[in-house]
Amino acid sequence: MKQQRLRPCLLFLISACGLVLRFPLAQIAAEETPVPSPTPAVTGAAGISPTPPPTPEPPSVRWVGVHNRAKEQRDVNVTYAQRGDVIWVDIINFKAWVDSLGDKKPPNHDVKDLILYLNHIPLKGVSPIYWHETEWKIAPSVKTIDTTVGFSLVRNENSKPGWAHLLNEPVFVRQAIVSVGFENGEEMNSELARDKKTGQKDQQFYLTIIPKFRTAFGLLVILVALIAFFALARYTHIIRDATAPRRPDGQRPYSLARGQMAFWFFLVIASYFFLWIVTGDMDTLNTSVLGLIGISAGTALGSAFVDAAKPVPAGPSGNTPIVDVTRPHLEVLAELTKLRADTQKELEALQKARTLIAPSDKHALDNNERQQNEVRERLANYRWQSAYFAWPTWKGVMYDLLAENNLISFHRFQIFVWTLILGIMFVASVYNELAMPEFSATLLGLLGISAGTYVGFKLPETKVQ
Repeated sequence: MKQQRLRPCLLFLISACGLVLRFPLAQIAAEETPVPSPTPAVTGAAGISPTPPPTPEPPSVRWVGVHNRAKEQRDVNVTYAQRGDVIWVDIINFKAWVDSLGDKKPPNHDVKDLILYLNHIPLKGVSPIYWHETEWKIAPSVKTIDTTVGFSLVRNENSKPGWAHLLNEPVFVRQAIVSVGFENGEEMNSELARDKKTGQKDQQFYLTIIPKFRTAFGLLVILVALIAFFALARYTHIIRDATAPRRPDGQRPYSLARGQMAFWFFLVIASYFFLWIVTGDMDTLNTSVLGLIGISAGTALGSAFVDAAKPVPAGPSGNTPIVDVTRPHLEVLAELTKLRADTQKELEALQKARTLIAPSDKHALDNNERQQNEVRERLANYRWQSAYFAWPTWKGVMYDLLAENNLISFHRFQIFVWTLILGIMFVASVYNELAMPEFSATLLGLLGISAGTYVGFKLPETKVQ
């Protein structure tokens, strides 16, 4: 009876052990059994996108650099080039881009027919001077062709209009976007363009417009010439009027006609050098420039003929002070002030003495009147000389240019203002348009009339003398 009770318990224990051992084995089997990957239909239904197959890179201009010493400079993030250099441009999938043009594709659409674009401006006449291709595969069925094309940054007759837009209002260095295209206006996309979101570029290209070394050398030459001119103008008669009365400091006054001729000389020579530095052109002079130089030279020549008829003063004009004018102006001014005070006392003494002369003594009265007039003239000269030596240097120069016989004259003022205005217009035109200005015949005629008026007003002075 007892054995019959133990038998069911033993069977229960054996069954439980079997269940415990069977569970880990089933789990291990489940882990080792490979699970088949879902089919595309099942993946799409589950919302999981499959890995896209590789596609060709879009056509674009990808890299640019300078070709120096028979090699292409690569791995340079910032590239500087100037007119006359040879640059290379890497074009990705050029043929694919040509095929994408469709009806816009020009009849001649090979690599040799490309032109260079800078800042989306076509430089017609700037064609490839060499090119070569490099091919690499992204996948067994996908390949990319990199076409490297070399361009020489030359400014010829065909490319001058494009260069004019690039170079006007010049600065030392200007950032530019490099691309290629055809002459019909079809331009390839450039990866060198600035990204609108990040503001960064894959590679930065800078065009040197004003070379620093050549500019510094030319400016040094012009500056030396200008300093030499100012030194000669101060210590010689290079632009002085040799027939005019001397100034209070003993020097002859500056000539307006000769000063105008010097003004246009330095303005034209500096503009000519500036245009050569920026554009490389040596034939930049035009008829307007020749007209300006001719008018200024004619004014100086006519003034010289008129002045030649004037008698040259043999001695001082009476305005020269009796003090040593080679000393510093402050010392001269102090001595002139003392002379003015002494002369004023002398005049007062003569006036007091006149009251003591009998009315019937006509000879004494006339002699006193003559002495007073002489003292008054000396006192007026001392006052004028004191005022002159108190002026800054620029004011004395301006007085020389605008005054005639110690009086400011309108005909001098007129030609001075017109010269200044045309000079400002001249400089602005050279900088903005990179060309010598083309003044109309009417404007040049107006300047000629002003010059003729200036010379004409000098004639009556000769007759009077």
